[in-house]
Amino acid sequence: IAQGMVKLDAMTAANAVTVISIANLSGRLVLGILSDKMSRIRVITLGQVVSLVGMAALLFAPLNEMTFFAAIACVAFNFGGTITVFPSLVSEFFGLNNLAKNYGVIYLGFGIGSICGSLIASLFGGFYVTFCVIFALLILSLALSTTIRQPQRESFQEAHA
Repeated sequence: IAQGMVKLDAMTAANAVTVISIANLSGRLVLGILSDKMSRIRVITLGQVVSLVGMAALLFAPLNEMTFFAAIACVAFNFGGTITVFPSLVSEFFGLNNLAKNYGVIYLGFGIGSICGSLIASLFGGFYVTFCVIFALLILSLALSTTIRQPQRESFQEAHA
């Protein structure tokens, strides 16, 4: 992507792997810590906003080495953060007894998204259309995450009465 869209040389483009790794780890740490301090659905919303900024930059900003690396860092930050927050969020929404089967479906979505992204890029000759689809899906998911309310936790006595 860096070589095709941004016209970076192979050595510079390879640095994207490092940027993605650091941003992914940062997202796991930052959003994971935030999810212990605030509503997890709001943490997901925050991550989506960060990812939306990155995707908007990939689509609409003049791309150079710095803007490209900043944009992919935003996307990787969200990816790392959501993969950390989703298990707890799923257990809060569906209960611990249903965590494995429900999170399994969500985790499968990460893989399906990767395959679909590559297929779209192959069909349309590059990642621009893929990024447009991701941008639209981020807007949709952001709208959903801002309207969803996290279930209220029952007190221990109410649940066992």
